[in-house]
Amino acid sequence: MERQAASRILGVALALALPACATKSKAPAAGPGTDYLRPYVGQQRVLRYQGDDAKVVVKKKDRPQLPGACDAAVQVRSAVLDKGGPRLVLEAIGAAGAEKARPRCRRIPATITLNLTGFGGDSGPVVGRIDQILPTPEGYLRAYGIPFDRPAGSEPKLAAASEHQTDATDQEQRLQGRLTAPPRKLFWVDPIYRDPRGAVQYEGEVEFEGVVGADGRLYRTRVRGSLDKAHVAAIQRALPMWRFEPARTGKDLTPAHVVSRLVFRIQ
Repeated sequence: MERQAASRILGVALALALPACATKSKAPAAGPGTDYLRPYVGQQRVLRYQGDDAKVVVKKKDRPQLPGACDAAVQVRSAVLDKGGPRLVLEAIGAAGAEKARPRCRRIPATITLNLTGFGGDSGPVVGRIDQILPTPEGYLRAYGIPFDRPAGSEPKLAAASEHQTDATDQEQRLQGRLTAPPRKLFWVDPIYRDPRGAVQYEGEVEFEGVVGADGRLYRTRVRGSLDKAHVAAIQRALPMWRFEPARTGKDLTPAHVVSRLVFRIQ
């Protein structure tokens, strides 16, 4: 009887201990996760200062303004957490520019790796640093004192005609006549196309047309001239990053057709 009682006591003790052990085994491992990096993947942003370097290392102790003068428009291809900190792989789209910015770039590499080190496990400071060196077009404009806080809207159905538009409807022409200010370019990207054979190098102006919405973004863009489909695709990829001060009719923001130019590079 005493032996049976001891067995029952031991069984109860084990039953109580096992859930505790299971709970401990399911506890999350120490260290930061990667959830804060996932939203960056797929975004189009601007790598400031060192856009012409294939590998950029940013340390926590570095000054806010890194050495260099090249601002490159990029798309984030991947963002992972290495032992030393976040590592982002960026695909170059072109050279970025703004009214008050004067970037100067050497040859922009096709792929750029951005490593951040020394930030430890706290995601707050590292996110702030990423957004500083890799801002959105809106963040890039703010860095130069140009406020742009308009959220993306929907494609406008009606837009004022541009000055030299030949296919404008009567309604578009009437709307154009009421404009008090045309669209004004604030931020732009001069796209780069990489010749797979490396045999062609070219730099020249390309004209395009589109509609600047009340949100300052481009819609219904069309590249003018006879260009190769691959070249047109490279240009079209850059145009969603452009930002404008929208046209106005008095105090009202008004969608308007626009014709503009960009510098297109093949390298």
